[in-house]
Amino acid sequence: MKKLLLSLFLFSSLSINAQYCLFFDIKVDEPEMVVSALTEIMNTEWGKNIQATKSLFAYLPNGTTESTHSIQFCFPNEAAFEQAFMSYGQSRDAQLLWEGKLAEFSEDISQTLNTPVWYNGEDWAEDNVFMIYQMDVSNAGAYLKEFKSFSQKMAKKLGFDKNSFGLAAPILGKNKDYSHFAWIGAADIKSSLSSTKKMLSDPSFAEFSKKVSGIRKVINTTMLVRLADF
Repeated sequence: MKKLLLSLFLFSSLSINAQYCLFFDIKVDEPEMVVSALTEIMNTEWGKNIQATKSLFAYLPNGTTESTHSIQFCFPNEAAFEQAFMSYGQSRDAQLLWEGKLAEFSEDISQTLNTPVWYNGEDWAEDNVFMIYQMDVSNAGAYLKEFKSFSQKMAKKLGFDKNSFGLAAPILGKNKDYSHFAWIGAADIKSSLSSTKKMLSDPSFAEFSKKVSGIRKVINTTMLVRLADF
């Protein structure tokens, strides 16, 4: 984490107001030990004072990525992110736990700071499962126009219009593999799989895919499942 915070300084679980989401994607062999380490970190003064949602997710399955889990902090604004960044460097306890105990049970894979491009206005903190579509998009404006139209119509048709869905982009960190990712939230795994299956077989999906085929390449698809909030 220290390396990422330093790079952000040089270059520079979710809430309805979240505008910056920091993803630490990690490879884990002992998930229960990671939960224990994160609990200790979030119980430090630094963790308690972070103005963000703090969550641990599992990739089920993890697709082509090496990551098995994702630690996510979602901030409402720039000031909240800055507060967490600056205070981490002043918290010896947080640094010892993150770079000591947590590192014993996890391997860093990818670190990104992401921001929503557009979302439907629902609170994604209420969803526990997310279908994630990582994509390389060559014409962001054209893709967003088609995505908004398709996703809103499909959400109403399939009944997930009260869940969160949207389009986001990594603005810092490892992003050479993809330029954007779309997400669709659900209450649980069975609801997510059911909606996805219906969407893929719907004629509107084929029409949407044809419209964006020249400007979008799907890199990876995976499912994120919320394990814990801190």
